Amino acid sequence: LMKNTGVVFANDPNKARAKALFANCHRMGVRNTVITCYDGRKYPALVHDFDRVLLDAPCSGLGVISKDPSIKLQKDDADIKRCCHMQKELLLAAIDSCDANSKTGGYVVYSTCSVSVEENEAVVDYALHKRHVKLV
Repeated sequence: LMKNTGVVFANDPNKARAKALFANCHRMGVRNTVITCYDGRKYPALVHDFDRVLLDAPCSGLGVISKDPSIKLQKDDADIKRCCHMQKELLLAAIDSCDANSKTGGYVVYSTCSVSVEENEAVVDYALHKRHVKLV
């Protein structure tokens, strides 16, 4: 997509997944990626001038119940509330890490694999009220 131009920061707080991410980038010949293993909620203290941010937020997994029916039995209301809280913090951090005045960006894409309103629309609504941003 970017043809190894620009710089991509790919972050996963899980060391094992960050290691797999590194291996996949190497296997695919991707040379313009900085891979970090950091708490995404603290990223604005490090970087606040990204052109674009893609936040694939950790979620309850309710959107993949058809692939893994055990999710329905493993998750309760407390799990979903914890996810929502984390998602809100991560989305605000993503917004704060993005440069709204960037010539080529200033966009944040928020993604989950959940189908619940609490983890999607409610999180985006929260961010719209907490930050001076708009949907496009």
